[in-house]
Amino acid sequence: MRGYFDYPKKKVEAHRELLKEQKKYTLEQIVFDLNLPEGLIQRPVDEMRTSVAEKRKNNDIKGANDLELEYSVKIDYYRSKKEGKKPLILVAPILGGNMIVDWLAPYFASHGMDAAIIHRRKPRYDTEQDMNQVERYIRKSVIRTRQALDWLIEQSGTEAGRVGSFGISYGGIVNTITAAVEPRIKCHIIAMAGGPMADLIIDSEEKAIKKYMRTAAEQAGYTPENMNTNLREDLRKAIQSDTLTMAPYVKTENVLFVIAYFDRVVGRKYSKNLWRSLGNPEVIYTPLGHYGTILTLPYLKIKALKFYRKHFYPEKNKGIRGFISFRGVPGD
Repeated sequence: MRGYFDYPKKKVEAHRELLKEQKKYTLEQIVFDLNLPEGLIQRPVDEMRTSVAEKRKNNDIKGANDLELEYSVKIDYYRSKKEGKKPLILVAPILGGNMIVDWLAPYFASHGMDAAIIHRRKPRYDTEQDMNQVERYIRKSVIRTRQALDWLIEQSGTEAGRVGSFGISYGGIVNTITAAVEPRIKCHIIAMAGGPMADLIIDSEEKAIKKYMRTAAEQAGYTPENMNTNLREDLRKAIQSDTLTMAPYVKTENVLFVIAYFDRVVGRKYSKNLWRSLGNPEVIYTPLGHYGTILTLPYLKIKALKFYRKHFYPEKNKGIRGFISFRGVPGD
């Protein structure tokens, strides 16, 4: 499995730009080339670079930045100003962007931990490619995370033995798979992720996902009557990197899981499937939906900090008092 998510090693020449300096942390943006196995390169990199330059010339900054992520690793690197070696948290955002993790990463950095948000290109369904593009997108996401970790762990101030991950929604899916193949990451917070992937995608109420699936069904010539059945089977064949397949390779005691009780994007049923496959780790239920769970962010931030401190500094595990999580599942 590690070989499947490996990549050709090359010398990294990173561009670094200081974006912000605060009292307790600095924010840098790091960009370097994404190195992919041959089967994942869909378009020549030089051709994409030319397209990016043309988009920037025409003031299409959003399009240029998006396309650049096809061949680049981009990291928002929040570096704590705490002296000495520091833990590192790899942060994987939701499918649509960084809007939630942009609040989490500076919180971790303000409490003595470096945090790195790993950007990725927003998904789109390409009618010129087959259904395997879904698997390629997942695989590239995991490889991108591993390349980011390789660079980050070499930086001065990073304590290699104290690396954790935080993934929410699609970021939780990516981090579940990464956790199975990347032993350098010691503990994981997986929020509102699920499986099996094919069923989760077909049954999701997320508008963007439903749109992609309608496009895929039209491309395959399926009718509305047989779309769900046939498309579900196509996805099951295409997606090798399934969370439920990978979950048994993740240590249960190293995971904190978050389930949104009224989740219509991932689905509570599919979140519970993944939770069980991970061995019933410590779990937090929120009494809200997928997006409504943002209202619990102040609580989740404190709970996350306590979880990381417990794993990184077990000898000092007095933590933050007054918050309770539990094993077990409330009634369906």
